[in-house]
Amino acid sequence: MVRSRFALLLVLSAALAAPLLAGCQPTPTPTSRPTGAGASTPTPTPSAATPQRGGTLTVAVAADPDGLDPHKTVAAATFQITRNIYDTLVQSDDKGRLMPDLALSWTPSADGLQWTFALREGVRFHNGRLMTADDVVYSFQRLLSPQTASPRAKDFAVIESVSAPDAKTVVFRLKRPSAAFLSNLAYGWAAIVPKEAAASLRDHPVGTGPFRLVEWVKDSHVALERFPGYFVPGVPYLDKAVFKVITDPAARMAALRTGEVDVIPELPAQDVAAVRQDPNLRIIEVPFNGIQYIAINNKMPPFDNIKVRQALNYAVDKRAVIDVAQFGIGVPIGSHMPPVTDYYVDLSQRYPYDPAKAKQLLAEAGYPNGFETTMILPQPYDFHIRNGQVVAEQLSKAGIKVKLQTMEWGTWLQQVYNGRQFALTAIGATGRLDPDPFLSAYVSTSPENMRNYSNKSFDELAAQGAVEADPAKRRAIYAQMQTLLADDAAAIYLLAPLSSVTMQKDVHGWVVYPIDIYDLRTVWKAQG
Repeated sequence: MVRSRFALLLVLSAALAAPLLAGCQPTPTPTSRPTGAGASTPTPTPSAATPQRGGTLTVAVAADPDGLDPHKTVAAATFQITRNIYDTLVQSDDKGRLMPDLALSWTPSADGLQWTFALREGVRFHNGRLMTADDVVYSFQRLLSPQTASPRAKDFAVIESVSAPDAKTVVFRLKRPSAAFLSNLAYGWAAIVPKEAAASLRDHPVGTGPFRLVEWVKDSHVALERFPGYFVPGVPYLDKAVFKVITDPAARMAALRTGEVDVIPELPAQDVAAVRQDPNLRIIEVPFNGIQYIAINNKMPPFDNIKVRQALNYAVDKRAVIDVAQFGIGVPIGSHMPPVTDYYVDLSQRYPYDPAKAKQLLAEAGYPNGFETTMILPQPYDFHIRNGQVVAEQLSKAGIKVKLQTMEWGTWLQQVYNGRQFALTAIGATGRLDPDPFLSAYVSTSPENMRNYSNKSFDELAAQGAVEADPAKRRAIYAQMQTLLADDAAAIYLLAPLSSVTMQKDVHGWVVYPIDIYDLRTVWKAQG
């Protein structure tokens, strides 16, 4: 590979952006992870047991996917599942390191403006057709097309052109150097799809992944079966996988205890203590690469007044939110960055709990008697709902009366995330492998700026960070950006949660990744 200053940055940024779970993850019995450059089979981690083939794994999920077309959604509930149906050019391992997937290798030019990818040979789509470089070109042209209206198109707006000089080679030409370009290719929305199936991908996905769709019964389950033509020999181990939608946390736990389901990937905080003591269950606990917060619509009065937003922050006791809403599991934060990354700046004490200070700021802003507002709580995410309930009670002590409104997830995506029709909402954000796409969602012109935050200095820093080639300077830039968000009280940043996965004792090989996916390639069940 080219050893240019910018090329070196891309290697460093992948490492710096994601120690993530390093040093914090318990060793699950036995696991394997995707291979390094040029390898073609998973490399098992040391284990006393050998993976067994066969069986059906049933995974309990809280929400139905928002369609199965990877280019047309932002919902984590979709990408958690579709990682098993589609592949991307590169992938992340459990430490956030970028590894080959459909591309075996890649080479950036010395100026960082051109990236050349060498593709795997013999990769087939689920419809039996061989994947070629033309499919990669088509997939990114589709992602970027205004007709597709992909909510993730902005992640790839830096692409000037993509071409296929031959069937095994893809060349991306960029408008400017981008430190986040390579890591952006690892997310589910960068999946490679066949042109002939594109019109029906929402309900009938066709990918190159380890599993293919059997059926999707809306609000019930998504059933997958092993794809015998998958390019990694011997993988996956499972015959079938079923993602069963169970919206009620108590019902999910009951289904696990009765054996109706095998895995709960997101164990509610209130159940962690009991599961730790249950000899019939296995649990994996790692710091989560993400945050939970109360989003504020910065353009909607009275929240367009910085003193009001700061008052909200002083009125919230984050430690109490964690203790009451999350049963003591979580770490207080002060800006839009999870503590598991090297870019994190601890701003958790920027607004110490001080209801009197909150009332003073409200009076200075012209609201001596407080005001009334509404907070939208996304259903079926009980942990967000609990956060909102506790915060609303705390805000009432400062004179802010909050009406709570629960909203179905699909409606929330349309009205709140896309439509920005809200005052306050309890929500979370999954971390990224690079800080640029995570923080650039606050850039004033970003389609992901649901909070309507606007700060010229922040926008300028975001532009600098996206192309800066010096790792130390990048960290300084993103530190400034986090500080601006805190100073401007752009949101009420609450906590970074713990990721807890629980499963039956006969389930092995589950790996927790720093991006929001449930990758079943390495999962197996002990037979008999």
